Amino acid sequence: ELCHYQGSIRGQFDSWAAVSTCRGLRGVIYDGKDLHYIESQEESLNGIHHLYKNSQLISNKTCGYDGTMLHNAKMNTKILRRKRAAEEIRGPYNANRQSRYVELVLVIDKKEYIALDENLQKVHHHCKDIANIINALYTPLNIFVALVGVEVWTDSDAITLSPKGDTTLSNFLRYRREVLVKEIPNDNAQLLTRVHFDDGVVGKALKGPICTYEFSGGVSMDHSNVIGLVAATVAHEMGHNFGMEHDSPDCNCPDDRCIMAPSSGSAGPIHWSSCSLEYLSLAFEHGMDYCLRNKPKKLFDSPICGNGFVEPGEQCDCGLKENCDNPCCNAVTCMLHSNASCATGECCDLKTCKPQSAGTECRSADHECDLPEYCTGQSEYCPNDVYKIDGEVCNMGRAFCYQGSCRTHNDQCKLLWGPSGSSSAGPCYEMNSQGTKHGNCGYNRINSTYIKCDNENILCGMLHCQHLNERLEFGMESVAILSHSFLNHGVKMIACRSAIVDLGLNEVDPGLAPDGAKCAPGKMCVNQKCMPIESLRITKNGGRGGVSVCPNNCGGNGVCNSLGHCHCNKGFRPPDCLQPGFGGSDDSGPAEDPN
Repeated sequence: ELCHYQGSIRGQFDSWAAVSTCRGLRGVIYDGKDLHYIESQEESLNGIHHLYKNSQLISNKTCGYDGTMLHNAKMNTKILRRKRAAEEIRGPYNANRQSRYVELVLVIDKKEYIALDENLQKVHHHCKDIANIINALYTPLNIFVALVGVEVWTDSDAITLSPKGDTTLSNFLRYRREVLVKEIPNDNAQLLTRVHFDDGVVGKALKGPICTYEFSGGVSMDHSNVIGLVAATVAHEMGHNFGMEHDSPDCNCPDDRCIMAPSSGSAGPIHWSSCSLEYLSLAFEHGMDYCLRNKPKKLFDSPICGNGFVEPGEQCDCGLKENCDNPCCNAVTCMLHSNASCATGECCDLKTCKPQSAGTECRSADHECDLPEYCTGQSEYCPNDVYKIDGEVCNMGRAFCYQGSCRTHNDQCKLLWGPSGSSSAGPCYEMNSQGTKHGNCGYNRINSTYIKCDNENILCGMLHCQHLNERLEFGMESVAILSHSFLNHGVKMIACRSAIVDLGLNEVDPGLAPDGAKCAPGKMCVNQKCMPIESLRITKNGGRGGVSVCPNNCGGNGVCNSLGHCHCNKGFRPPDCLQPGFGGSDDSGPAEDPN
């Protein structure tokens, strides 16, 4: 069922809308000056509807954010989970290499479930309506919020819910890391509750932990029948997770209040202040978007026309109607125009609505271990990303390519501690065989245990650095585990500084030696083990070890790619790069148009 839409007012440049027609018409419309809320009284398109202006809504609700870090309790209960749909999606259509993607899970407590008539379909629509509006608020920041799961506490609440917002938040964050993140992997989780918090507080969240396993989440009270106000509250709490503080009087805001105002006042905010943008930029500089670079491949439940993702049942999706300049896609129906064979994808020519000619570069190589991709002439989508085979020498022999990256111990120390960072001397790495805070081959966050390195793997365990900067430059220092040790090395004392950085369960701790770093002659680090280069080579049977499938080293006219196939220089053709041809590979497309 296509019933969630994003769009704008015809002829009004600075307008936007996020509405649902699933159960009557409900949502928000911004006309360039004021925000309007549409609510259906009878949940039918033919029933009574109410249109409110922001100025007609009175509220003195506040956010309970106080900047503190919290820990607390847990409970268990039977719950009903709905995960993302099975079909893969494409998009967003207007994304670029700087885009971030938040894979969001919404959790509904028992009181909220009862308030929504104990109707799961109604609950799911309610969650999708809220997520649709949150996404519309974040899209101007080049952040796409994708609803990937909904959990409903139908029998009893899975945690203790308290009028004290701090307690409820602490309990929910514990539940997320102990249960939810394993059942429905997510970047961020938000609880919607009907519990009334003390002192008029409608939401609680911690500052800056958007990608962390420990603290990426918030709690919000469903405090209004106007869904746009509730969505703004959830967006506000998520803003704290992005590192944003409350707006102060010296922040520039185009309205009376922006989204990060400490209280909602009489207006539902729709803009971000200058301070919020500065806080966001600072958070990203510290790597707090580490988990937000991967595009979600599946979304929760049915498609939403206008969210920019091409989902099952859609041929295209160019986002907001008034902002859609795509001549190939009908923004209202998310279907192709009659003369079009494509509308999205890096290889779709929007002038002809046909796939671009073969040989057009659609994804450039990021660095020396990456390879470019080219349009095939048959598809509107760029071929999947491939790169040089693992084990290729890079960085003038200091490291080896691994999964498209080239990283040394020194590079990783600079990432963590800034330009003065460099790898410490060998004795520091000998501590990695202890399996302690001061040296290890990894930290298990679930059971809070350290993993010992075998002696041959000590250079692939915890990264030990020396630097002039006393503060961690990457990640969130307040939730990192820092260690400083000093060892006698000959006639001088050497510093061994390390960090265990929480960037979520699905991300490799950047405080460990990077994959591809040299650990011995002819060996490199892979998953905290020092591995012989040849053992990583792809073989003809699809396994590892032995001779690469790339024949004769691609004749000297190309390189072996990550799938074990030759990527040929221009003028030569795959599979062996020996005969004249158009370059590229069977995986990444031809580097020149064969026609």
